[in-house]
Amino acid sequence: MRVGQVIIGLAGIVCVRGDSASDDGGQLLKCRSSPSSSGLVVAALADGDVLDIECQTHGTSVRGSPIWHRTDRGCYVSDHFMSVNSEFEPQCSSVDATRACTGIAAQGLQLIEQHTGFVARPRADVSGRPTIGFGHTCESQNCTEVPVSLPVSQIQARELLRMDVRNATVCLARSLGSITLNANQWASLVSWTLDVGCNMAASSQLVARLNHGEPANAVAAHELPRWTIFRGKQRDDLVSRRSAELTLFQTQSLDTSYPHCPCCVCLETKKARDVCYFDLGDGAEIKCRYLVEAHKKCMADFGFKI
Repeated sequence: MRVGQVIIGLAGIVCVRGDSASDDGGQLLKCRSSPSSSGLVVAALADGDVLDIECQTHGTSVRGSPIWHRTDRGCYVSDHFMSVNSEFEPQCSSVDATRACTGIAAQGLQLIEQHTGFVARPRADVSGRPTIGFGHTCESQNCTEVPVSLPVSQIQARELLRMDVRNATVCLARSLGSITLNANQWASLVSWTLDVGCNMAASSQLVARLNHGEPANAVAAHELPRWTIFRGKQRDDLVSRRSAELTLFQTQSLDTSYPHCPCCVCLETKKARDVCYFDLGDGAEIKCRYLVEAHKKCMADFGFKI
């Protein structure tokens, strides 16, 4: 599974084309936040990097090809730079309509933003790792692998956050078994997963107890407060975040986010109950005036009976 050589994922065998691997003429394979050449570049992949291809969708045309492939990182690469055996590659919309939500409700995003804070330039977190935006962890000290101009705007930071959220949801969904989580429980656990890391979340007693069928609210009340220790000391900021996550987890919601997403998730309310943005699961977003009308349209577009 190597960029520049061979990538093997759910879609079968994928080879990057021999010419320029970038839709803007660069030499790195750029993975974007949406299936569009104007989407934010959230990863610049070099020879030797590894990724899986999950599904394909349509977006803006790149040199005659409108097809884009979504990777396991949640970002998109144009088909122009790849050769994919489409016989084994599902459509993103059909995949997302039958799996857990890859986004979280606005309350969850606001919780994460509040407890991570915004930084426009790279800054080390408490563990010494460089971060930017709303808690996005960089691989390099100066965040050079995230090719956005500095200082980062809050709009760019929110795109990075949504990418991080998508990756956390994929990890969480792979860890959970035959249980059901509502939208608030899902958002709470995604925030927690982002904070503690995928591997720690997947191997935790919290996930194990949920999978065992114990009452979800009781499990969260017992397990979430345990994640407040860093390097042997309890941190006030972690206590505050776990408390907020627990409150959100125990807040009732009629919407289910796991194991099946109801297709539309309100990501960001611009005006109170007036304008919402909905994540369609494959990176596309629609702007809607009324929540109910938008939800019905989305469900109908994906073939659900309403």
